Amino acid sequence: MKNFSGYSIILIGFSFTFLIINKIAFGISVGLGILILLATNKSLIIKELKKVIKQTKTFDVYLICFFFISFLFSSINSIEINRSFSVLIYLIIFLFFSFLTFLIFHRNKSNLELLFKTLSLSILFNSVLIFTYNIVNYNSNELVMFKGYMNIISLITILNLYFFKSKLNLISSVLLIPNIFMTGSASSLLGLLVGTMFCIIYFLFKKYVKSSFYKNSIIFISFSIVIFLTNIFISNLPNRFDKNYMTNFEYKIPLNIVDAHRQIIWGFTFDKFKNKPLFGYGPDSSNFIEGSQEDIGIKFTGDMNFIPSHPHNFFFELLLETGLIGTTLFVLFLFLINFRIFKINNSVNFHIFLIFLNAYFWGASLVNFSFWLEWWQGSYYLLLCLLASKGFHEKTKF
Repeated sequence: MKNFSGYSIILIGFSFTFLIINKIAFGISVGLGILILLATNKSLIIKELKKVIKQTKTFDVYLICFFFISFLFSSINSIEINRSFSVLIYLIIFLFFSFLTFLIFHRNKSNLELLFKTLSLSILFNSVLIFTYNIVNYNSNELVMFKGYMNIISLITILNLYFFKSKLNLISSVLLIPNIFMTGSASSLLGLLVGTMFCIIYFLFKKYVKSSFYKNSIIFISFSIVIFLTNIFISNLPNRFDKNYMTNFEYKIPLNIVDAHRQIIWGFTFDKFKNKPLFGYGPDSSNFIEGSQEDIGIKFTGDMNFIPSHPHNFFFELLLETGLIGTTLFVLFLFLINFRIFKINNSVNFHIFLIFLNAYFWGASLVNFSFWLEWWQGSYYLLLCLLASKGFHEKTKF
């Protein structure tokens, strides 16, 4: 059984290399690896689950229940019920199996360390492969091949500096920025900038703001400013969608910051959001909304649709598909998970990487993949599980 456990670690560790092949290969690799890991640690899981049930706070149970009930209600009333229930089931599976994986790794340091070694080799291989490909094809139009993949490899490369200490990590780190620029992955760059900014803010808070009153005041003021600026941003998006209006629309948000198509997508999203503000149209249903598949028909967009596949912003997508109630409960649920993980270890180093993971992932998700994209969403919960396990071992010094 111990050998099988080792195979599972290798499958999970190299799953992000399989992602280069395709998403199915990634899913099979990480899914099979986790299933084998769970099968070979059944007694440990049962033991740890009993502890968790005893220690779970009533507030946590209520919040989790309300969150899933809201998503379930949105799915039942979805304009595309089958799609909505499919992604809801995926979400539950990702959360459940990531949690069980944490229960194993936070009690099994040797397996966790083997996983980090394997993952580190995978990152090194991927980085060198992408860099070599980019150099060989530099004068061609093929560099976009790894554009989407750079979103996840960039995040893991940074997290690996915490996961596994090795001089080989320097190679992956040095190749990171050239790979981002050669592939033209703007969302990866955005993720790095947002992640770095939030880490700096946390560090300054930790160092200079000691009073709880001042901390809470700054957080409240910052949150208010974000809400205010978001409202201004939304008010400057297109709010009518006939061809004459779109052709003559004067873009107040610079197109070199947010391209015309995204501004139209987001404007259309908020226009439709007003029709179902509480529970939305149903998870993963935005491109089935009436009018979403019509051609915009202006010079900036060619034959593109109002929502080609999804709103290209996870927050706007959640608002449109799960409404204010679902989105609010999801944000609270996400905050709860990260708050509990934050409390696992009091070291600044651990907190910095936890903040970076969230700031990078959700920052990059403001302009790229759909929230419901399985490999992207699943990667977040897996990385969160691994980071929490590492933080636990650092604290307890096993």
